[in-house]
Amino acid sequence: MKNVLMILSAAGILLAVFAGAGPQAPVASQSDRAANFLISDTDLYCSFFILDTEPALKIAGGEDGRTLLADGDRIALTGRGLAGLQAGQVMAVLEIGPKIDGLGRKPSPGRLAIQRGRVRILSVEGVAGTARIEKTCGSLMPGCVLVPFVEKAKFQVKESGFTALTRNGDKPSGRVLFLEDNAVQAATDQRVLIDLGRDDGLDVGRQLTVFFQAGADQPFESSANAVVIDAGRTSATVKILTAKTPVHVGDLVQMK
Repeated sequence: MKNVLMILSAAGILLAVFAGAGPQAPVASQSDRAANFLISDTDLYCSFFILDTEPALKIAGGEDGRTLLADGDRIALTGRGLAGLQAGQVMAVLEIGPKIDGLGRKPSPGRLAIQRGRVRILSVEGVAGTARIEKTCGSLMPGCVLVPFVEKAKFQVKESGFTALTRNGDKPSGRVLFLEDNAVQAATDQRVLIDLGRDDGLDVGRQLTVFFQAGADQPFESSANAVVIDAGRTSATVKILTAKTPVHVGDLVQMK
């Protein structure tokens, strides 16, 4: 019996060796997996941007008087923007934030608009209307404004790597104006606002390098790679793909 067990054990070892010697399916390296990023619905519909003009249509409150609103709630609408709306129309919800500082380099690009979700219009009667909340992004409260919802396509981006700063004028340079949640610093997967936009040749999907300067007499060093997820006329929202060091307001950005 002991001899039989020894023979079976040896046969198992040989089978394992020969099985391991055959062709194996290729396995993506860690660097390959890290180089591809999906720009998701959260990036596209729960981010922020600069608003050109403040809409007149606002959320008056929940029909039951609640002020903290959630998915599925019916809400009351008010404002001049009700004219022309139709039942079934989808609207994006925005919280109007502060006026963004141009840092003395450029005029302020405008007020911050934080995307808080979307609603579907139920009824419009004269100066009053109702809607149902379909999706929320964080806190949604009375006073938020509504604008027509625009469908955006998710996309995948392959990180193009860090680049050196150029001073020949071929690649426009800008500055970081605002960090997600008004934080002190930003890292990988967070979003920031910059003072470059469509007027500078920037569009959705364009990648940029972020640079910092340790001191006034020090050279600029690359700190992060980012991709544009929303492009306005003079500003853009970008997502940080990879950050070697934290990103701060005032850091320099340059198109690739």
